Formats: sequence, structure tokens, C-alpha cells
Amino acid sequence: MQVIMEKLFFAGVRKMKTNRWVQSIWLVLAGFFIGNVELMGLNPLAVGFVGATGLLGHSYMFTYLATLLGLSLSLPLVHTIRYGIMMFGLLVLFNVKNLLQNKSNTFFMSFLGGMAAVIINLSLYYFVDGILRIEEVFLEGFIIFGATMIYHCGITVIERDYIKIVTDSQAAISVVAIATSVVVGMPVEVAGVISLMEAFALFSIMFAIFKFGFGVGISWTVICGAVVATKTGEAGYLTVWLIINVLAYGLLNLIRGSRGIFVLLFGLSYYGCGIVYYDFLLAEGSQKALLSALFFFLFAPSKLMLRVDDKVRYGELAENSPEWGRLVIDRVNSLASAFKRIDYTLASDAATGIGFNDVGEIIEGFTNQLDKQVPLRKTIEARIIEELSMRDIQVKNLILLKNNSDRYEIYLTARVRRGQLIRTEKVREIVEKQMNIKLIIKEESRNVVSRNYEVLCFQEKPPFTCQTAVKCISKYDNQVSGDNFYVGDILEGQKLVIIADGMGNGSKARKDSTTLIDALEELLMAGFDKDMSIRLVNSYLADRNKGETFSTLDMLLIDLHTGYGKMYKQGAATTFIRRGKWLEMIKSTSLPMGVVEGAVCEKCGKKFFNNDIIIMVSDGVLESIIVENKEDYMMELLMEIPMDDPEDIAGEIMERIRSISGTRLKDDATIVVTKVVKTL
Repeated sequence: MQVIMEKLFFAGVRKMKTNRWVQSIWLVLAGFFIGNVELMGLNPLAVGFVGATGLLGHSYMFTYLATLLGLSLSLPLVHTIRYGIMMFGLLVLFNVKNLLQNKSNTFFMSFLGGMAAVIINLSLYYFVDGILRIEEVFLEGFIIFGATMIYHCGITVIERDYIKIVTDSQAAISVVAIATSVVVGMPVEVAGVISLMEAFALFSIMFAIFKFGFGVGISWTVICGAVVATKTGEAGYLTVWLIINVLAYGLLNLIRGSRGIFVLLFGLSYYGCGIVYYDFLLAEGSQKALLSALFFFLFAPSKLMLRVDDKVRYGELAENSPEWGRLVIDRVNSLASAFKRIDYTLASDAATGIGFNDVGEIIEGFTNQLDKQVPLRKTIEARIIEELSMRDIQVKNLILLKNNSDRYEIYLTARVRRGQLIRTEKVREIVEKQMNIKLIIKEESRNVVSRNYEVLCFQEKPPFTCQTAVKCISKYDNQVSGDNFYVGDILEGQKLVIIADGMGNGSKARKDSTTLIDALEELLMAGFDKDMSIRLVNSYLADRNKGETFSTLDMLLIDLHTGYGKMYKQGAATTFIRRGKWLEMIKSTSLPMGVVEGAVCEKCGKKFFNNDIIIMVSDGVLESIIVENKEDYMMELLMEIPMDDPEDIAGEIMERIRSISGTRLKDDATIVVTKVVKTL
């Protein structure tokens, strides 16, 4: 378990470091360009931006240095030093221990930042002659207060939930404020050749209209056109960029094209407008800006370019979802069926040992097993919906649940709009990629997505799996074995292995062992507590058989998500665990099931690791070993077997036992070999 946790921890750390680097890069660049903004010889916006990064608590020192560099390129030294002091003062203020608990109160912290800026400016006003007018002192404080709030909101939306851009006007305004500040602070030309501002503006308006739709895209086009027109003195930018975007977006929706088609349409619209009327678009610098924007747009990460459907109410697809109601109904039916099976399978004239307290515990356990609905991040939801939409799959409902073992389950209602049917496996791959969680398709899920809405069910893939092999031989060739076994999966990714050895041989012993396994399987599959299930079955068998017949129980339950297992034994033979060159025995001294009503079931927990092998045997295997210390012989035998395949191990053990036992086995013999394998 420690090894798994360490790997998960370091994987998480690496992912966090990658995300932090991405955050740092864009914040540093934005800080530099915002620092380069000049408003009548002043730039309080830079202080507000650095203050916002300080409130968020990441990358603020790098952003501080980059913003200070931008200020030094646009303002006199005295103002650069003044703003440097103010920004540093805000970062110190926002990291005061007593104020950290108020960081979530953006209004209060921004107000403190504005007041701190006023105090610093007043100090400079009285000690440095002519640096500021008194009205500028309070004006800057007000601007810093507002800018900190707006930039904080914008950065949060960009990094955590960009879907708000199309659903929340306040979020959209804050993001536009950051983007506008960046565009204004960009140089018109770099090295007198490439217009960095024009290239970024073209890329951003393409990105906005392609990803967020016509409304957001056109609004941003107007802002970019106005800024570029003001800085270059060419008023035509505002008009022509609107025309280009309308043409490109309209044609894209007409033919339902992809990103590559949009790049082609945008380029054709651009050159068409340049040839027909707006000849300044064909200037060398403008063409280089266009080609740069088209290149970066075309080869940007696909996850970044997934489109947001403004018709979808993101974050609300789980509301009134039929899957949730169906799950609850299924669990209620499962509980009702379990009670019916108790009445049918364990019925007798006497009581089976179930009292009102037991019924209360069963119902309480049932309610605890109900899956809990958890919110799915809107950005992830949007990516799933858009990528499925690109394959003509329409999503109606999407719900994320967490089961009783804290494992995720996804229920998705979808249909194919047109074209061929699509395999559910393809949907699983898309959902898995966007959620960054390994998933498997649940048994109750449909195998294909048809033109009618189908419910697709996925659950978190466990990192472990089990390979099993069984060898079972009866004592007499003409009789059935009194042993019985079960190997299968039950709720929430758990592997269940059972060996039951009925007393004696033949059909009567077989019936007893079968009854035990069938009853346990039914109860465990319905979600009953393991200890209660064993107690109920034991109580029933003891009452039915009056202690005259019995069955041993050897049960192994492995959680495939954690590798943690539990072994339950009542009168069962020794179990052997092999881990490389190391062996362990698990013995039992308890009475078999059905002897007395209150018989104790021995249990122990074990953490299993990759390639661990568990060998479970019935009494007939050890009894057939004609040596004094049967367990020691079995240990030596397991150490000598070089194979690690369960089928080979089980076969080799059975051959050795048959050869050493002479002409006939002492009892029915069953061997179940389970190998734990880590797949993730």
C-alpha cells in the first residue's frame, strides 16, 4: 500500500508541477504586457494584476518581476520604483498570517490593497515633491482596488472554470479585461517586421469565436479591432475583422467543419477582404501576423480548442437525471430480492437468527451503499460533450457518482444524431481521456450508441486483477465431489473466492456445500455485510442440520482497487501465500459451518502485492499427503514449483498429491490458485 501511495503522490506532484509551470508562463507574460501599459503616464493596472496573483497565491513573485520589467520599459524610473514598492507592499500584505483567513473575501482584500496603495502614495506625495498630484493618489487607489477584484476573477475563470465565459457576464467581463490589458500592452511591431499585437489579436479572436461561439467572438473582435485601430491609426481594422469573422464563422457552421476548415475559411476571408477593399491587410507585417496566428491556432493543443456549446447548460446535466432514480430503484429491488432469497434459500420451520436489530442494520447498510452524486467540473464536462459532438453523439444527461468505496462511476445518456452506430468503447476512451481516470464499461451498459438515447455506464478501473485456476477431483471416480467452489466478482470491484467442503462424499455432501456457497453468494452480491452474511448462513445450516452435517468455509475477498484482502475461515484447511521466495500459512482452528449456531468465523486481513499467489485447498488435499507434517511438505512443494502461472501451479500440486497419496485420495480434493496482478 505504501508503494502505491508513494507512486500516486509523486504522479500527482509531477502533474501539479506541470500545471504550475503552465500557470506561471501565462501569468508572467500577461504581467509583462500589462506592465507595459501606459495610461497618461501612469499604470495602476499593473499593481492590481500583481495583487490578484498574490491573492491567488501562485507565481506571484515571477509575475512581480515580469511586471516590474514591463513597467521599466514604459514609465520613468521614479514611477517604476514607486509601483515596485506598491506591488511588493501588496504581496507582503496579502501574506500576513492574520489576514490569510480572509483571502476568500476578495472584496475585503482588494479594498485593503487599494487602501495600502493610497497610504504608500500619500507617503511619497509628502516626501517626494512633484511625483503625484493629490487627486492621482486617491484615483490610483480606487483603480487598484477595482483592478485587483476584476483580475482575480478573470484569472480564476481562466484557470479553473472557463465555461463561465459563456454563462456568467461578470466572468466574461473580467476575462475580457485581462485580455484587453494584454493587447494594449503589446508592442505594435517586433524588430520592425512582425506585429506581435496584430498576431495575438488575430489568434485570440479566432480562438474566441471558434471556442465560445458567435456572441463572445464578435464582442472580442470589436474590442481587439478598436485597440489595434487606435494604436496603429488604421480605423479599418475594426470593420474588416468583423467582416472576416462573420464570413468565416457563418461558412463554418454551414458546412459543419473542423478546426482545419475554420483556418482555411478565415484565411480565404482575410485575403478576399484585402484584395477587394482593405489593401492594408496585404502589407508584409500584416500577412506575417496572419500566418503566425493561423499556425499557432492550427497546431494548438486539441484539448484547448474543444468548442463550448452555448446551448448546453453545463453543470446542470445531472439535474433530474434518470440514471440517479434508476440506480436507487435498482438498489431497492436488490435489497427486496435479497430478503426474498433469505426467505426462500434459508427458510426453515425455526428462526434463521434474523431479528429486528439485524433488519435495522441491513437497511442502514443499504442506505450507506447508495452512491453519492458529486459535481463534475464544467470544463471537463464541456470537453466530453464537445469531443462526443464531433463524432455526432448528442449527450442528454451526464452524472458523476462516488460509490461506497469512494470509487467514481459515470452514467451518460447519449444517442447518435446521424451516421453509423458507435461502439461504447469509443465513448469510454473519450471520457477516460478527459477525466484522466482509467475506466471500464459496466456490465449493464449498452455495447453501442444507437439513434435512440442509451444509458452508458462506466466505473473506475481497479489497478489490480486476479488470475485464477481450479483443480477439483473426487475421492471416488463414480461419485460427484462433495467439495464446491466459487470464483467471481461482486460489488465495487471485489474478487470473491470460496471453497466449501461438505461433510463426507457424494451428492449429500455436494448439496450441503452448494447450499452454503449459493446462500453466501446471493447475500454478498446484494451488498450484505460479510460478517452478517456468514452468521446468517451458519445459523440456518445449524438449525437445518441439527449439527449432524456441516460444511467448511474458506473465503477470500480481495479489493481490486487497493489490493487489500480478507480471509474468512470456519473449519477450513490451511491457506498458503507465496510472494517470491517467501511463504506464509494461514491456519484455522474454528468449527465448520452448521455445527453450532454461534460458531465463530476466524478472519484476518492481508495486503497483497503484484504477483502474490494465494493457494487455497480443501481438507482432501492435505489429508492425502502421507507424511507427518503435511503443511511443511506443502511449503516445500510450493517452493520447488518454478512456475508462476496459476493453471500450472494448480496442475503441478494435484499431480504431486495424487502421486504421493497412493492408489486413492483420502477425500475429495479441491485446489484454487489465485494470482494478484497489478495492471495500472
